[in-house]
Amino acid sequence: MDKPIQYILCLVFFCLVSILPAQIRTHDNGEVTFSVIRDSKTGMLRGLSGWNGRSLSDNFRYPVDGQRQYLGMYSDIWIGTAKDLVAGGWNLDGKSNWVAEKEISQTDIPNGTRSTSVEYEAVDIDLNLLVTQRVISWGRSTHPDADDFVVIQLTITNGDVIDLTNVYVAICADWNMDQVGADKADFSKDWFDYNKELSMLYAYDGDDSDGLDPVHAGLILLDGKLATHQIFPIKNQENGQLNTAVFAPAYRSPLISDPNRFYRSKISARNKADLDELDWTAWDYVAILSAGRYDIRAKQSIQITFGLVAGKNKSDLLDNAQMAKWITYSPQNITLERSQGLVKLQWEPAINYVDGYQVRRLTIGENNLDQLGPRILNSLRYDDATVERGIRYRYTILPVVGNALEELGSKPIDTALASTPENVILTDQDKAVLVTWNKPLYVPAGYYVFRRAEGESDFRQITPDIVKDLTFADVEVETGVEYVYRVRPLDTKQQPLAFDSNEVRILPVFPPSRLYTERGTKPDSITVHWPLVSERIAGYNVYRSYNGIEPWTRIASISKSEIQNLSEKPDGSAPLTDQFSVLDQIDLHFVDPNVYSGSTYYYMVTALNQEGRESQASTPTERLLIIDQNELSTQVNLLKIFTYPSPWQLLKYDRLTFANLMGQVVITIFTPNGDLVHRIDHINGKDKTTWDGRNKDGRLISPGVYIYHVETLNPQIVGKISFSGQITVFR
Repeated sequence: MDKPIQYILCLVFFCLVSILPAQIRTHDNGEVTFSVIRDSKTGMLRGLSGWNGRSLSDNFRYPVDGQRQYLGMYSDIWIGTAKDLVAGGWNLDGKSNWVAEKEISQTDIPNGTRSTSVEYEAVDIDLNLLVTQRVISWGRSTHPDADDFVVIQLTITNGDVIDLTNVYVAICADWNMDQVGADKADFSKDWFDYNKELSMLYAYDGDDSDGLDPVHAGLILLDGKLATHQIFPIKNQENGQLNTAVFAPAYRSPLISDPNRFYRSKISARNKADLDELDWTAWDYVAILSAGRYDIRAKQSIQITFGLVAGKNKSDLLDNAQMAKWITYSPQNITLERSQGLVKLQWEPAINYVDGYQVRRLTIGENNLDQLGPRILNSLRYDDATVERGIRYRYTILPVVGNALEELGSKPIDTALASTPENVILTDQDKAVLVTWNKPLYVPAGYYVFRRAEGESDFRQITPDIVKDLTFADVEVETGVEYVYRVRPLDTKQQPLAFDSNEVRILPVFPPSRLYTERGTKPDSITVHWPLVSERIAGYNVYRSYNGIEPWTRIASISKSEIQNLSEKPDGSAPLTDQFSVLDQIDLHFVDPNVYSGSTYYYMVTALNQEGRESQASTPTERLLIIDQNELSTQVNLLKIFTYPSPWQLLKYDRLTFANLMGQVVITIFTPNGDLVHRIDHINGKDKTTWDGRNKDGRLISPGVYIYHVETLNPQIVGKISFSGQITVFR
């Protein structure tokens, strides 16, 4: 083609592109960036080239954050026959194009896989074809070994009522590996070669004058019958003009169907050896990889899978191509479930076509690999009922295409069909660490418990005898020392089974062993004191209750640093506050000044470890009663208690008053059925208290009759200690 005609042709295409709306979905979850383009009109936009909204651009950026895009604008998908009928993204005659009317769909799967799908139809050609192009990529965080390629799966459907014969499916990859300048747009000096084992045509930089780019890129046939692999110059080597043969169906037919026609004419090559034999230099070539031939029955489909692969160098490219082969054939996302003596395996189907699957099992400790079930399993699940207790197995799922593809089997998945103790829980209580675990699916004869203490390098057995239960109390522990535990199952001969539990750690903390209380030197105070637990605790919390049961209220806290400050006082007892002091470096004293005559008090203390976790509470103190001497002679008669207003009109009076209360009392209100409505802890000693008519959930009560019960908190007060009455409520 003459240069003026070439420029005019490109200008026409660029103008066409600039007014066509395009839809793009991008794959950038891996180490390559690849764009999928759809347009509702015919033209140059149905190939593999990218689209920047104004003109054709390159595609296939590598790495994902790099500056280079290696797939050029002449990349395309060709599908046709050997009779000059080939549909492509664009042709010189403006016919035989793909048109896409539907939107591109894109899905991100939680396992890191991204899938894009778009449909094309062939127009202006005597081929009734519908092509579904599915592009798949894998994320770098979930599949770090499978993020250097994209997979292109083509499903070709014969929409005609008669069979279609001698069909070929090809991709033309316009690799541009050489770093070209702006004045040489779309011109690249590259070398190409073919890897027979992988069915891959690959390209690499052949221009040693500008510094070689080590990146290699390849077009691989992952699933399909190889027909041809061609290395064809996109530019004339004598004048540098565009070689229009690539864009004409008359040339495309033999390019995708006849592996030798153009090679015999010395205008194409098949590998690097051919390039050397033809004495061709590094040049701007395209790689054409074709699958076929296929006969497609009326209204039926075939499926072909290609891959576009990149690598940092040749070795990396070959590894990545092998991974692309594996991930498209191997069953993925295998799950294993143990249930009532069975191992239930389930997996997702392979991307490529397979005849079925084969399940292999290895018994750990043996060398033989057993085949389970039929030679070809036409299912995506298998239940293994031949397992035994105490045995560990390793499963592999192989794809079958004629024969089992050993090298493309799934990653092995292990199961411990035994007695692995699960859900091991550690609890520090009663000066011991309680180790508990769940019963395994296959119950062993017993267990040993092992422990590694802080500063120790090895675990040691701490159970002198076999443990038959699902719990063990380790009493040889100290507050603030870290311990790591694991549980080992045993067989009937008390020999260990190789199914230890997970390792679980704890930093135990225990409360003071005993609390002491006494009336303080001040008339209205109580002193609580206890021996310091350990230097490894982070502090203490002090709790108080009026009846020795819930609710307990935290009334004071002290940290380790505050205790140290108290201990460093010259006399050893000077208080940091009005509440805490240290006596003789061993006892911590707490003074509670907020006590009232006629009330009963209980105390308990918790300790905190270095992680801020609170211990169980100490044993509560004995009841301590604060009594005024005059009160002892007071005759209390709760019969004098009454409520007002009576009856209670809620809309007029917002509170009900309980009058003639003596000392501290508990008032509980019930429905006639005995359901608790509200509780009032009256501890301030006053003779009155009120209620706003709301229940324990904060909601206003309904009209009706309610029962109230009053009970004194001081059992030493003479007279009746409880009283019940009735409240009538209306709106």
